[in-house]
Amino acid sequence: MASSNPAEQRGLGLPPVWFALLDRWFLLGGYGRRARIHMLAVWGTLAGFLIVETVWLRFSGLRFSDTNWQGFIDLALFAATAFGICGLASYRLKGASDRVGRVLQETVRRVELFVVAGPTFTLLSAAIVTYCYLATAAALPFQDARLSAIDRWLGFDWVGFVEWVNSSTVASWLLVEAYRSTSYVLLGTMLWLCVTGRGDRPAEFLALACLTFIGIAVGMMIWPAEGAYAYYNPPFSSYDQIGAGSGMWHHNLLIAIRAGATTLIDFDAPNSSCLVTFPSGHTILAFITTYALRDSRWTLILAAVVNAAMLVSTIPHGGHHLIDVIVGGAIVLFAIFLVRLPLGVPRRQRAARGHVAFANV
Repeated sequence: MASSNPAEQRGLGLPPVWFALLDRWFLLGGYGRRARIHMLAVWGTLAGFLIVETVWLRFSGLRFSDTNWQGFIDLALFAATAFGICGLASYRLKGASDRVGRVLQETVRRVELFVVAGPTFTLLSAAIVTYCYLATAAALPFQDARLSAIDRWLGFDWVGFVEWVNSSTVASWLLVEAYRSTSYVLLGTMLWLCVTGRGDRPAEFLALACLTFIGIAVGMMIWPAEGAYAYYNPPFSSYDQIGAGSGMWHHNLLIAIRAGATTLIDFDAPNSSCLVTFPSGHTILAFITTYALRDSRWTLILAAVVNAAMLVSTIPHGGHHLIDVIVGGAIVLFAIFLVRLPLGVPRRQRAARGHVAFANV
């Protein structure tokens, strides 16, 4: 948390204005203590991934594609330009008391939120994709047989479920489109959280993304998998309505990385973000976007309907085992529990102290 003590700020050798800007732009300091704690968790997670991946890269035989560096440069230039424009606009509008001035102030504040949240989530995505390349290159034994056995123990017939979905043209089409909607739902969620002007919500969403990314990183190392379609290899007639290539678009890249045929970590490579099948990343995104939109009845209902369909589609179109989905959901529930932990003195205890103080007056 940025210090508010001028003496402490001078001790670190930076003028107070820099602390104010760092707190405002990187810790969302104007939105309360919880937002600061969440953003500290975000930057701490990013730093942790950076350290682990930097060391791992030295021994992995993988290297970054040159196009990745250009992407990082473009992102830095965008963020610097956007922060500069927002800072200048805020300075010019400081103290505005007329209606137009207040509207412009609020607009700048909401744009600033997106400028913080957007690039930060992009960096998180780059970190997890890099990790997925490294974990895939480790070529640990696939655990699909074990995952399939758990599904059967749960009484779930994967092939039978796919064939049942495939028997309906309408259901197959709806589920495929729901699966494809994930990126739009994610972008819409980020935009909505920033447009509402509640900085604690983007901070919470980014913290949830970090915690669930850690869950993905641990899960894919414990039980690496190539996917249910690769394991069961069903005839095309059993999923022709769902579509050719379902659940297998990542497979060629996955095998190439494991075999050492691909040594470049390329964020622009097709399906480079789809290397994980256990746990289900789509399941995680479905839960955290729905949870993030809980403050409005209409956004919650819309997100719940679309994401429910997407959850179902993770099996017949995404090619996940059922246990992939269950574990993905469990990771999100644990992450939500962590971000909702009380900070400082519990609310009930504060209320009790307030009553006692009032009684003693």
